[in-house]
Amino acid sequence: MRTNAVTALLCLLALAGCGPGEDRVREIAREELGTGLQRSAILNANTVGPYSPAQKVGGFLFVSGQIALDPATGDLVKSDIEGETKQVLENLMGVLRSAGYDSSNVVSTTVYLQNIADYTRMNNIYGGYFADGNYPARVTVQVAALPRGANVEISAIAYK
Repeated sequence: MRTNAVTALLCLLALAGCGPGEDRVREIAREELGTGLQRSAILNANTVGPYSPAQKVGGFLFVSGQIALDPATGDLVKSDIEGETKQVLENLMGVLRSAGYDSSNVVSTTVYLQNIADYTRMNNIYGGYFADGNYPARVTVQVAALPRGANVEISAIAYK
């Protein structure tokens, strides 16, 4: 059972664009097999539906897509793409911190944009949340719509 779970986690990383070398894959598999793959939900963040803000499985943290919700009010912070991106990343960093992780642990992100023309402006803000030389793998796609009319949503996978 644990071997299948580790294989599934490594496949998810590969599909998300994270391509660790073979030696690192073996190291991660050994580490995860040793943890017993305990699963726990991280619940202290706003969501707009019946899902967990994050799930910790072994050393992996799978963070659900974050939109620009104001943590104090639960309302969407609707401004320009830079303002929304900043709030999204603040929310993402908050979920990471609540689970004992930080941006240096993020190995992959997926960015959903309502308008791909916002890519450069979003990217300018996004880059400031990760250390130079330690940027996570990333997929960015344009989508038809996002919850509550948001313009950007970002999900992440972290590992430590």
